[in-house]
Amino acid sequence: MRLTNRMLTVYPRLGGPLYKVDQVPEEFHESFIVKGYRNPKSSAIQCILSVFDANNETLNFWTHFLPCWYFLWVLKGLSEEIDFWNDPYSWPLLTYMLASCAFPMASAIAHVFNTMSDKARHVCFFVDYAALSVFTFGVAVSYRAYVFPDALRQTVSVNVFVIGAVVNAMLCTVVSCHSRFMTPSLYPKLLRISAFAAPYFYNCSPVIYRLLYGTAEELAMESQYYHFRQFIFIATSAFLYVSHIPERFYPGWFDIVGHSHQLFHVFTILALLDQMRATLMDQEHRRPYIDSIRDYPSAAMCLGLTSLVVLHNALIVLYFSFKLDNSQSKTSTSQTMLSEPAKLVQTKEEKSL
Repeated sequence: MRLTNRMLTVYPRLGGPLYKVDQVPEEFHESFIVKGYRNPKSSAIQCILSVFDANNETLNFWTHFLPCWYFLWVLKGLSEEIDFWNDPYSWPLLTYMLASCAFPMASAIAHVFNTMSDKARHVCFFVDYAALSVFTFGVAVSYRAYVFPDALRQTVSVNVFVIGAVVNAMLCTVVSCHSRFMTPSLYPKLLRISAFAAPYFYNCSPVIYRLLYGTAEELAMESQYYHFRQFIFIATSAFLYVSHIPERFYPGWFDIVGHSHQLFHVFTILALLDQMRATLMDQEHRRPYIDSIRDYPSAAMCLGLTSLVVLHNALIVLYFSFKLDNSQSKTSTSQTMLSEPAKLVQTKEEKSL
């Protein structure tokens, strides 16, 4: 059933009133989303309370907040079975699991607090991109340890794989943050998704090799199915992110429930679930062989390089946050919009639409 403005105003709003697209600054506009916008000058308390309201960010929050807690629950279960402190073989898995918990939480926080101000909106998504970048590195470390096909373990590629992942993680943070300074259009959106597609396919190169050229034993592994299926989910999520379907065809119908960014979150998490399931299977089933040759990243590689990526991303976020002050002073023309009460009040005619 389609949610109308009249239906959205039946109950008191914990996070404050909602607005239509022509009542908020252009910086806060979402393609083909007509209503359900929060006040772009919301307080922190209003932002937090808004997750219990029906607005166009509510499900963006819950579709990443809840999976984060599920991944933490999985990590807790693993910690009861695996001695992460004393078992070097498990350190790549711990790196991956911590990164898997961090990135959906960062995304959820970004979707909560991005309406506090113009600058807060950008900074929130800078942090979101940085956390996703760290996740791409966590994937690379776990793939290097548990997923790499036997045929590539004796080649140069295995030695440079993690270093290449560090470079990719750093670059994708820079590119995705820089894209937010571009004029809103399809191009910066494509640039952002390309910035993360590059490390994704780089990380998955050993998986693709295994799917195409793996040994009979590797092809028979149960994890192969989940390694393959994640590509279907991730391709679907990328398509939804770029295409803005279904709201592109029915503007106003999917503002609260069912718009493309919510579906993008859902399919991203489905891909992550398959990736995690496959990684855990490989970590367990391939241990006798990998442990015997001790061919997995060391503590220095897991902790040291992860810390390097986190530090680099923190500096990049700070740099672009400071850059915002200069950029917005020149280009922002909407800083005072909604500052007058009259502009915050919908007319009876608008409410009846």
